Amino acid sequence: MKRITLLTLVTCFALMSCNKKDAAGTTAANLSADSMKTAYMGIIQAFETGNTADLDKYVAADSKDHQMMPGYPAGIEGLKKAIVDFKAAMPDGKYIVEDMRVDGDILVARVKMSGTNTGPMMGMPATGKKVTDMMFIDWVRWQNGKFAEHWGVGEDMKMMEQLGLMPPMGAPPADSSKKAM
Repeated sequence: MKRITLLTLVTCFALMSCNKKDAAGTTAANLSADSMKTAYMGIIQAFETGNTADLDKYVAADSKDHQMMPGYPAGIEGLKKAIVDFKAAMPDGKYIVEDMRVDGDILVARVKMSGTNTGPMMGMPATGKKVTDMMFIDWVRWQNGKFAEHWGVGEDMKMMEQLGLMPPMGAPPADSSKKAM
């Protein structure tokens, strides 16, 4: 009987120590997930405010962005330029993180954005029109305490349609047979 009790105690101790919880009962994985979520919210805040000063805390200098617009520098400098340019294009831009999940070293977030295009954007003049409920998904990889890689997809066509830069989905194509005289 003593052997079974001792074996049970040893097994329980081994299982509990595998979780590596601290005194507050927080696992190392939870701490990393919390850090990733805090960093992501810091990036969202930078998009809302246009302030890129804290990005170095959250994003690796040599980070790889698979969605970066052509002509922007690589790494964190490209992200900083994109934030400044987007803030100039939509100064009232608002971002609502609707869902955020962490799995290992990957954070995935679903974000809804809205704003008014009052400044030039991606080489196009301001339209003065509002973008509402534009969804995008970010997928970012965490390495050494910072985001190292980003993939994303957004409702770009919806945004272009709302800005009046393309016809509404399902609208008949423009009649190209009528030529200007």
